[in-house]
Amino acid sequence: MRLRWEGTGFLLPVIAFVALFALLPVALLFSNALAGVGGAGGFVSVVSAGRNLRSLDNSLEQGGISAVLAVALGYPAGVFVGRFSFRGRALLRSFLLVPFLLPSLVVVFGVLDLFGPSGVVSGVLPSTAWFGSGIPAIIAANLFFNVPIVLLLTATGCETASVELEETVGTLGGSPFRAYREVWARPTWVGAAAGGLLTFLFSALSFAPPLLLCGASSRCYTLEAQVYVLDQTFLDPNAAATLALAMVLLLLLPTAVYLGLVSRLRANPGRRTPGPRPIDWRSPTAGALAVETLLVLGSELALLAAVLYRTVAPSDQYTAGAAWSALFSANTTSHLGVSAVGAVGNTLFFAVVAALLALLLSVVSGYAIVRRPDRAVVLGLLLFVPLLLSPVVLAFALSSFWRPVIGTGTNVWVLVVVSQAILALPFALQSLEIPLAGLSSAGRDTARTLGATSLGAFLDADLPRVKDGLVTVGLFAFAFGLGEFTATNFLVPPSLTTLPVALYALTEVRLFPVADAAAGLLLLVSLAVFLVITLGGRRVEL
Repeated sequence: MRLRWEGTGFLLPVIAFVALFALLPVALLFSNALAGVGGAGGFVSVVSAGRNLRSLDNSLEQGGISAVLAVALGYPAGVFVGRFSFRGRALLRSFLLVPFLLPSLVVVFGVLDLFGPSGVVSGVLPSTAWFGSGIPAIIAANLFFNVPIVLLLTATGCETASVELEETVGTLGGSPFRAYREVWARPTWVGAAAGGLLTFLFSALSFAPPLLLCGASSRCYTLEAQVYVLDQTFLDPNAAATLALAMVLLLLLPTAVYLGLVSRLRANPGRRTPGPRPIDWRSPTAGALAVETLLVLGSELALLAAVLYRTVAPSDQYTAGAAWSALFSANTTSHLGVSAVGAVGNTLFFAVVAALLALLLSVVSGYAIVRRPDRAVVLGLLLFVPLLLSPVVLAFALSSFWRPVIGTGTNVWVLVVVSQAILALPFALQSLEIPLAGLSSAGRDTARTLGATSLGAFLDADLPRVKDGLVTVGLFAFAFGLGEFTATNFLVPPSLTTLPVALYALTEVRLFPVADAAAGLLLLVSLAVFLVITLGGRRVEL
């Protein structure tokens, strides 16, 4: 009885946090919205409206196409990274997290810098301008984010396959294809399927790419973007919340399947020795996989390079490098209501505090899951629900529920931190769960034998052995806060403007070269975080 209560007791802070700052406010928002539109009949009427149905079709179309293409591009590269050993493999695995951690607006500007009206690639190959706007551009942005995730999850599945079983197949005369089919194909399929579902979820909930790449029309808005438009443009929060409820119901099933697939990856650790094998360059298959991996990596690097290049490239309004000076000028400050330095300071403050909060809650949850591993999937589903609620609706619900309590003005920084921490928690917790699941209980049992409490044994024997997992938790949470735009844009007053919100504001007043400089600054900050962790000797992996 003490064991069951102790495990449950340490879950209470996380459950209370999510309930008070996500589930309860949003539940009240949904119930009030349903009452406002007239119940079930109003729900059907809102969802079946022409614009809303088109946004539903767009979400399914963009999410489905992005998922299929991400798996097609990421699976072969994931097999190569998970199957073979080569110099710099650990660094490559860490670098592949960078695209996923980048702010969404930076990726949008990268697509425009490559394929837009004066893009680096479209200027040389005009036919590629097709990728510079509309659904092709949105899918290109989705692929940049998600192909590395499919790659890494596929590689994880490959590494969980049983080396002993593969050697047995070879000893009995089985061909390499037989070994693939019988031994290590299924784990890679599980990893790729998990990556594909995650791609679908992120793409169906895509916000910044449709908002900036769709042009003046709403013909390719997703459900997320349509919820924002209903609330902010048409001033119809009841319809926005009702459509968000439909979005949550639609995406609950793929979320549950994704969590189940990730659980299968954790439950099938395999044997990691002798580990990845050297590359046999005489094999055409190995060569083809290497080439495809280089193409994926080259595409990711090209987008980052395009963003940095456009920050110093001359334009019609500015000479080479002048956009950087304009970013920190008084004119830009007057447009934004805050200086660029102040926006950077606000961004770092929110991201650091949200990361610390997410890290603390992840450690508490990790302890509860070590005590009762059967709770991992249920807790993961609970933490994924706020992510599916739409950051716009989450911010709106937080504002409606908590602003009367905390007041207005600069006190809203609390809600910004809370929203960023809630959105980061699902990935932060998974980043700690996976290494904790692979730990032996011997160290913990020894500490208990020597008189330590169960919590003390966890802190002294388990956490030091998952330091890289803790770094990954902080990195994910900090990166989410660094690039979070949707909820922050809804909540912050001008004095608390963050760099992503400032970047969007600069595009609204058509100061595009200055916006390019802001995108470059945001990219440099993100890369600096990655370099500090990498050069500090931490190997951060998914």
